[in-house]
Amino acid sequence: MTFGGEKRRLLGVLALLAPTPLPFNDIVEWPALGLYWLALGYFLYRTRRRPDEWLPTWVINLVGLAYMPFFAFDLLVLGRSKLVVPVVHLLLFAVVAKLYSLRTERDKWHVLMAVFFLFLAAMATSVHPTIVVYLLLFLVLTLLLLTRFALLHTLTGFGRDDPSMAVVPLGGFLMVSTILILLVSVPLFAVLPRVHAPYIVGRGAGTGTPIEAAGFTDQVTLDSIGLSRTNRSVVMRLHYDGGKSSGSEMRFKVGTHNFYQSGVWRRSSQRGEVLYRDGVRFDLAPDLVLARPQHWVDIWLRPLAGSRLALPVEAIALESLVPAVLLTPSGTVSLPQQTAGVVQYRAGLGEAPVIFSAAPQPDPAQEPALDRGGLTPRIEALAAQVASQADAAGNSRLTSAAIQRFLATDFEYTLDFLGRAAERPLEDFLFRFKSGHCEYFASAMVLMLRSEGIPARLVTGFLGGEYNPIEDYYIVRELNAHAWVEAYLDGGWRIFDPTPPSGRPAGPRDGLGNLLTQAWDYLEFRWDRYVLTYGLYDQMQFFLGLRDGWQKVLALFSHIGKEMPKQEESGPPAPADGASGQAPQEALPWARLWPPGVAALALILAAVFWRRRRGGADGISAYRALRRQLKRAGLSVEPSLPPLAVARMVSRRYPAAAGAAGEVVALYLRESFGGAGLGERQRQTLRQASAQAARVLRRRSERSS
Repeated sequence: MTFGGEKRRLLGVLALLAPTPLPFNDIVEWPALGLYWLALGYFLYRTRRRPDEWLPTWVINLVGLAYMPFFAFDLLVLGRSKLVVPVVHLLLFAVVAKLYSLRTERDKWHVLMAVFFLFLAAMATSVHPTIVVYLLLFLVLTLLLLTRFALLHTLTGFGRDDPSMAVVPLGGFLMVSTILILLVSVPLFAVLPRVHAPYIVGRGAGTGTPIEAAGFTDQVTLDSIGLSRTNRSVVMRLHYDGGKSSGSEMRFKVGTHNFYQSGVWRRSSQRGEVLYRDGVRFDLAPDLVLARPQHWVDIWLRPLAGSRLALPVEAIALESLVPAVLLTPSGTVSLPQQTAGVVQYRAGLGEAPVIFSAAPQPDPAQEPALDRGGLTPRIEALAAQVASQADAAGNSRLTSAAIQRFLATDFEYTLDFLGRAAERPLEDFLFRFKSGHCEYFASAMVLMLRSEGIPARLVTGFLGGEYNPIEDYYIVRELNAHAWVEAYLDGGWRIFDPTPPSGRPAGPRDGLGNLLTQAWDYLEFRWDRYVLTYGLYDQMQFFLGLRDGWQKVLALFSHIGKEMPKQEESGPPAPADGASGQAPQEALPWARLWPPGVAALALILAAVFWRRRRGGADGISAYRALRRQLKRAGLSVEPSLPPLAVARMVSRRYPAAAGAAGEVVALYLRESFGGAGLGERQRQTLRQASAQAARVLRRRSERSS
């Protein structure tokens, strides 16, 4: 294969890799990518069999003209006026066409630029942590391509055209270059200006990560939550200050729904009250006498379907960086607008559940919690029968407890609805099948309470969570989605959950599989928090941390030789959490990363020093080490001195090292210019010869000094 064929092969391999993430992001369809890979596979086959054949220019121009109508159809019809997908299709076509028509050296750089744009499209539309693997592979292949191009171009100037003669060990160079690029790119990522949205927005969210991972829309069907019971996607993560109270229930309220019709619940259209923060705190219960939070929990909520926050039912205070929130009449809290990123906030918890909702309206006809939509005579009769059997007629508390007990004990939980009709789902649940999932239990209790004149509404949210010991936080997943009931009793709203205990969200699975899942959840959380949602506020914290660290270093040196201040002169103690009036801050990982970073740097330096002392395991490193040792021994070794002249110099000046130095030079010439790599036996010989030469020259250097 000629040098031109070698360059075509490298370009083809890089072009094969570049669009790989795009199908996972719904930017390119798998059939289209399959055709692209098939065309490149045949190109690589032609490169090996007939490396100097290419298509004429007129054929490429004709194919390009034929593609233009398809591009217009793709843009206006298939892409539905979305620019990203048709442009990426055009890039794939351009790469294939250009590869089949390579003629000059400039054409190869054109292909490389087109491949780079494919790489940018893949990176800009991907949000999954596995994209890092793709980034590293593409980086290594690009470095390999550029170094090979430079080497082949240099050898061409000497009149050579056989790639087998251009065998140069590049493993160490690629490894060091990749590490250096990463070391430079991480600080640049931390300090470069942030943008609000990605440069390229596709139809998907990248390798399987959903955009809407939490929350409920304004309408909830009787199947909405049941479909989530097999979904292990993480909804939110929580960290309790001081740890979570043992035995306490984790119940998070997201939405309330008052109006039921034909299997669909809708929420009330009442606007609610806008709350403005006092410092960074929103007081959700200003009228409560004991409104001081007893505990605090940090919450990281995945992108919302809607704008409502998931709050513990014990929450009485909220800390967030948004200027205002909306407290609805039914006690839910919403952001001013929907967000596409991870939402971070803190909730102050009381000792018991608190429902921030006004009392029902005096007129039952105007009270949403007494809406009679969905009620039938059979449901009303059943509710009256349950209340009378419990001797609860006229007592709302006893009636509510009786209906909850009736549903939780006489009915079964199931996710199997095969063969069921959808005309009257709640009547079928109560009188025919007597089984369902949490929406059916909660919906039936709401209607039965309303038939007895008790205001009630459906509540959607999450119940339970699992503890992740890797970083001491709790994970709430989609499968923790749940529905329950709020009823107005004795002058206040109360929580009821009629779903049988066997049907409520279960605890975490045990075993190695769950531990690995939690480890992956930890990685995804860090990726979301410090890569995808890393923003201006995080940059400010980063620079403030650098400033504080530098001030501590200066203070450390300024106190040398001075008397340390006494403890009582250091000022008053810092205020407790939540009382400082400052923004809630999450400790960024930079302070925790510097010890392992210093350790890793020390290991790298030690490895380099050790490699230089042992002479290396390849011919180039061993030969360079030999030249350095000769300089330390007092010989003037000019850069232009050829290897054989170096060996003769050693034999004249240091006969004891002549044999070892000759072995090093011979193996270096074999590896670098002989077109043959070193086997394990040759590498062992090289290590021994390098060590022997180093010992002789070191003794000579010590005697001369």
